[in-house]
Amino acid sequence: MRGFKLRETLAQSYIGQPMPDSLHLLPTTPQVKGLHTFIRSHATPRDEFIFYSKRLIRLVIEYALGFLPFKDVSVETPQGVTYFGKRLGSEKLCGVSILRAGETMEQAVCDDIKDYHVILMDATVATGAAAMMAIRVLLDHDVPEENILLVSLLMAEIGVHSIAYAFPKVRIVTSALDPEINEKFYVIPGIGNFGDRYFGTEPSI
Repeated sequence: MRGFKLRETLAQSYIGQPMPDSLHLLPTTPQVKGLHTFIRSHATPRDEFIFYSKRLIRLVIEYALGFLPFKDVSVETPQGVTYFGKRLGSEKLCGVSILRAGETMEQAVCDDIKDYHVILMDATVATGAAAMMAIRVLLDHDVPEENILLVSLLMAEIGVHSIAYAFPKVRIVTSALDPEINEKFYVIPGIGNFGDRYFGTEPSI
């Protein structure tokens, strides 16, 4: 009860506040809106939910990759003409998932990741508590805060504010922002429990 009151107070404190500069929202094209329509509908069958989720995940990950450091390069085309382009500025890149059971990054933290750019991934972010715990683990293993990209399909505004306040240098990338969370800490309007819908572990009624 005390924890809920604390979250409720936190949520109220952010009402009316502008979104932080560290937030990067995938442009809301008709395609993105259409994918959200499929994955948000409770009537979408699991195989279609997986299919459309994967498409949206690919879009948001590709968008997030654009915030990594790039360097200028030139190449010669088959016509013998120089093309001035870009190439990823670092070969040290890893993705880390926030697992459903909460045992975050067990394998990743066994490796030396302090020099890596880390894409921290969670399907949905409600209060931001799990993401903040994962970010703290990365920082404890000497990953610079500015080298962390938090990527999610869907975030609640309170989660974005909480993460940005605690870790202002962490860039936050998502495909949609929802305005609130309910008493069970689900994002509203949301997509339900993403893991249960994706892995087919929803409780039978």
